[in-house]
Amino acid sequence: MDGNTIDGSSTVQPDLSEALQRAIRRGPTVIDAHLRTLQRDILIGETRTTAHCYCLPVDGNGRVRVNPLADFLYERIVDYSIPRRTVEEATRQLQETGSTAGLMKLQARARGLFTHLAKSGEGGELLLFAMAEAVFGLAQILCKMTLKTSPHVHYHGADGVYADVRTDGGLNVYWAESKIFGDPVAAIRECLNSLAPFLVEPDGTHAKREQDILLINEFANFSNADLVIGLKQFFDRDTPASLQLQHRGFALVGFDSLAYGTDGVEQTMDAIEAALKIELPSWQNNIATDPAP
Repeated sequence: MDGNTIDGSSTVQPDLSEALQRAIRRGPTVIDAHLRTLQRDILIGETRTTAHCYCLPVDGNGRVRVNPLADFLYERIVDYSIPRRTVEEATRQLQETGSTAGLMKLQARARGLFTHLAKSGEGGELLLFAMAEAVFGLAQILCKMTLKTSPHVHYHGADGVYADVRTDGGLNVYWAESKIFGDPVAAIRECLNSLAPFLVEPDGTHAKREQDILLINEFANFSNADLVIGLKQFFDRDTPASLQLQHRGFALVGFDSLAYGTDGVEQTMDAIEAALKIELPSWQNNIATDPAP
């Protein structure tokens, strides 16, 4: 891929956007049946933040559907946890031999990467991945789970790193954070506080995102060498392309709501949504007034 203009200056590879989009895992999305869209594209105050609100559905018997969502996410742990190159090698083995052994090994390996801690945010990180790729079209550019040294700990840095290409050819990198708490105020505050340094700190060796940028340069989650080269130019601060890199945030905040009533009591989706919409303005206000950018 030649990224130079006639005068020798660097420019964005014209097919980088297409390559990133081709790398996104497709198929059923988490909002097809496991989450209901309460409201999308909510503009938050005078900020450049856009919020989207989703809620758990109820089944035909009026019971809240939680386990199917967990099953849906479990089926995607290989996509989330294992680098694309490794998955592609196992897929080639299946095509050449007819054996699923390689894929089964990856499933076991992915399971072993998740923490054994009683309280873990990794379920939220997995849901964030399912939303980022399939719902919002953001490609995962760093697969951090395989960089963990022990299933008894969490990895450091952002909960996920994703990217897309703007219409002007520049790259947007999305630093992702997820928080799932009982209380919405605490969940929003903690999530935005965790996300803020990745967005507001100036570039440099002391920026909180610097270690993740180094990891991207070493372990970018793509098997396409041209795509990796095209992507890395934006993270090299000695190239003109780095001036076209924008740091953005992608946050997932989950919390409890009394709108769901009592477990085991039959509920209707209409009643739940009506109650949630009453609470929605207060959540918007919490996002707008939180001290974190």
